[in-house]
Amino acid sequence: MIDQLKKMNILKSNENKMYLHEKKVDIPKLTPDRWKRLFEEVDMLPGLIVQVMLAPKEEFYSVVVSVCQLALDEVIEIVALLSDIEPEYIRENVALYEIIEFITKTIQRNKLGEIGKNLKSLLPKKIEK
Repeated sequence: MIDQLKKMNILKSNENKMYLHEKKVDIPKLTPDRWKRLFEEVDMLPGLIVQVMLAPKEEFYSVVVSVCQLALDEVIEIVALLSDIEPEYIRENVALYEIIEFITKTIQRNKLGEIGKNLKSLLPKKIEK
């Protein structure tokens, strides 16, 4: 029984770690301080999303390509901030699938999909007359 518990603890601790190329990183817990630093870093992404949504049909694909190039730089900066790895290392060594996996695991660990629902439940209900 003790061996099984040890294995479960080992598995649990390993699910919050991964490799970005050769560097082992923790999947971060987004504390209020990290959220603040993250929002300070994420300055271009909302504007880029709006650019794609408002792009004329005839220019859509060229806008998407341009936005993807700019967004990738911003995503690298975010991953660097969350992983405590230099952005240059990430640009030169880390594969795109590793970046996406890191972001996905960060979202899952911090239950970001549930935050919107929980915040919505805190809002007052619409009062009908």
